Amino acid sequence: MSLTNSAPAPLAPPPPNMTTLKSISLKNIVGAALMIAQEPSSSIKEQLRKKLKVTIEKDIPNLPSKILLSSNFFVNPIMQDGPCCGVVALAMASQMLSNKEITAPHVLQSSQNLGLSLQGELFSAYDMAKLAEEMLGCTSAVLDMRDSNSKDILLKHLASNHPVLVPYDGDANNSPCLKNGHKAHWALLTGFLVSLEKSIKLDNEGITGDTELHSLHHLTPAKSRELNNQIRAASDVFVYGVQGKSRNIGLWSLQSLLASNANLEEVDPRREIETGQFIIPQEGIQRALCNRVVILHD
Repeated sequence: MSLTNSAPAPLAPPPPNMTTLKSISLKNIVGAALMIAQEPSSSIKEQLRKKLKVTIEKDIPNLPSKILLSSNFFVNPIMQDGPCCGVVALAMASQMLSNKEITAPHVLQSSQNLGLSLQGELFSAYDMAKLAEEMLGCTSAVLDMRDSNSKDILLKHLASNHPVLVPYDGDANNSPCLKNGHKAHWALLTGFLVSLEKSIKLDNEGITGDTELHSLHHLTPAKSRELNNQIRAASDVFVYGVQGKSRNIGLWSLQSLLASNANLEEVDPRREIETGQFIIPQEGIQRALCNRVVILHD
């Protein structure tokens, strides 16, 4: 009888490192995926086309006598993880500035290091402006929308393809609403849609007619800057907005957005009692967010 030497049984794998498992939690995995910029999908652009059609047909009076001009900078959307809508809005705004793009996790870390935020919340337009300058090396200004020339400055800024950051009350579908500040949220404005009388003479260079929506014309960035006076004088003004709770692009009347911005009177009482979880300005959001808009440029 011959005997064959059998190979020793393989060693059992070591037990998992529980410290490692805890650090790689589902929340961390999901959060990492949410806070990354992603190229706008075809469905996002399709959804915007539908929204444009509805807005043009329902919200612009005397349409046959109007010419519609549109300009929009498509940013890569970033979904927020936790109460960090301002952080995400600033990270998306960086895509509109020359060679300044930064990641949302980097902005979040810096906001905490600077003592402006605990979880990514930004309840002050002045803190947003400070964070933008620190992170992007850009110039910022906080507009008081009660000033007579602030709306003109905002529109001129948009016509120049520069980012505008607006705090507002966000409804369930993320459009502007009036909740007294209890649903305070940050949006980045990336462009505009305006209506002008057809009688206004426009040079066609830099203007492309839409293939489906015949009253709609798209402007190149250079043409948008050239027409900033006409844009500021438009009777119907809508803005394109992105924010961290949806990848879809909003299209809102500027009037409704500024009304929402002007109603930011108080922090949701449920948040105010969560002592130590948020940094809320001592002067209150009525002086730090209400009627305040942040503009950025190189």
